[in-house]
Amino acid sequence: MTLRRRLAMAALALGIAGARPAPGEVVDRIIATVDGEPITRRELERYARERDAEHAPEARVLDALITDKLLEKEIATAGIAARDDDIDRYVGEIKARNGMDDARFAKALDDQGLTMATYRARVKAEIEKSQLVNREIRARVNVSSQEIERYYKAHLDDYTTSERVRVRDIFFAVDRDADDASIERTKAKAQEVRQLALDGRDFGALAKQFSEGPGAEKGGELGTFARGEMEPALEDVAFSLKKKEISEPVQTTTGFHLLRVDEAVEAGHKPLDEVRNEIRDALYNEALESRFQEWLSKDLRERHHVEVLD
Repeated sequence: MTLRRRLAMAALALGIAGARPAPGEVVDRIIATVDGEPITRRELERYARERDAEHAPEARVLDALITDKLLEKEIATAGIAARDDDIDRYVGEIKARNGMDDARFAKALDDQGLTMATYRARVKAEIEKSQLVNREIRARVNVSSQEIERYYKAHLDDYTTSERVRVRDIFFAVDRDADDASIERTKAKAQEVRQLALDGRDFGALAKQFSEGPGAEKGGELGTFARGEMEPALEDVAFSLKKKEISEPVQTTTGFHLLRVDEAVEAGHKPLDEVRNEIRDALYNEALESRFQEWLSKDLRERHHVEVLD
């Protein structure tokens, strides 16, 4: 059947054969078919408008509409139907994520020109598509241990770790307007506490007793730092200390610090076991997307007859 003949029959079916459009009126016409079922220009325009895609290339929007129709057919064939409690749960998660009660959510839908019934219908369709994809694709995608190891070796530079130190600190504050004598007394106090630590007193207990800085209640624990994350004067000392070595008093603009490094980790690479799940997820999502696109563009289309009219 020629294109002209198809269009003529479509016009008859729509009851507009031989009619002359009124000035400014756009005559609806069939622009594609899916298993013989028509897609009209008005339907395409409505689809684009509902998805804020009115300025997107028409071919791309039409392709998306055709894909949706194919998915709807596959969902019906597979007998997939989202349950009301699945829809309720999805809507509840959306409201919770956006901090909305029922009234605010209804207002947000109204601002978008949607009713709750329309929105729930969309949610139902999305849940059903997800269930279809799970059935058709997810079960067929797998990432082996060998693939994970190959990826890790090929991207080893992505898993480098910098030199790090875990630090404790006993801090002795100095007033901004303190005179030299006051500064010297504070430094002397720091020296005395350092000597107590060198004589065997527990550094953490001394920090709880004497420190005026953060982490005092935790025995002076400041945390773990890489280079560039500490005040320069403290960093230079911290990264020069051996494990459990206690620094001389380090003066900064706010006072004196006694530092002790509890752990020093050399630069290297994160072990594979530490990043295995991260790599598996990345490879799985990549394979899933690739398989999904192949399924959409090839497998799904081969099951149906799609025709785009000129």
